[in-house]
Amino acid sequence: MKRFNFDEFLWFIIITLLDICLIYLVVTGKIEFYIGKKMIIYIYVTIAVISIISIFQISNIFTPKSSGDFKIKMLPIILTLIIGVISVCGQGTFKHIELDKEVKESDSQINLKHNHDDNLKNTNSYINESDLNKNTKDGFLIINEQNPLILKDIVANPQKYIGRNLEIHGFVCKESYLNKNQFVIGRVIMNCCAADSEVVGIIGEYENSIDLRENQLVRAKGKINYSTINDNDGVDHKVPIIKIDKLETED
Repeated sequence: MKRFNFDEFLWFIIITLLDICLIYLVVTGKIEFYIGKKMIIYIYVTIAVISIISIFQISNIFTPKSSGDFKIKMLPIILTLIIGVISVCGQGTFKHIELDKEVKESDSQINLKHNHDDNLKNTNSYINESDLNKNTKDGFLIINEQNPLILKDIVANPQKYIGRNLEIHGFVCKESYLNKNQFVIGRVIMNCCAADSEVVGIIGEYENSIDLRENQLVRAKGKINYSTINDNDGVDHKVPIIKIDKLETED
């Protein structure tokens, strides 16, 4: 009769859970919060390797117990799983904090514009006119995973975009201080991983916004305009918004 090695069985459970967690992040798209799209291919490789290790680990379950300290072997992976769960649960909070900063920054940029000649060149411009033309299709300036920096330019130079038609792909972020039917459409800018990530967004105004879920992926079309909102500190902010004419959910 084969022996049952409980330590090896626990190790099999732990690496299988790690594999399942990675698969969950990829399937739900939440992996894009941690690494750029170009790096996701390496996560696929990681999932494949861990799956193979899990399969071979099954044979170790029926071996004599080793004399080594099994707790030392498990601890790093267990801590990784715990930190990962905490991080995934905290994604929404991080996005809210960063998008709040974006709203206030766009307000300060608008005020700054009113105090300077409109013909002065803005040294904070992220996008030139030729780049905007390249990302315009059928009269709509398109913002997706390929060009999220346009959102930063809208924040830095809002007057440059007023009246433009905009199509944006992003996630829904709801805030209590926004006006009726308003929510934030956000995107995560990332070159490599979460260490260099930045959340940017624009307020959307949509009559059926109550039906949208937090973090739901949407594709919105509309025209850029201004709106005044009152934040949780009672301060008024004049910010650029997109008045949405058409909205589609992507999940």
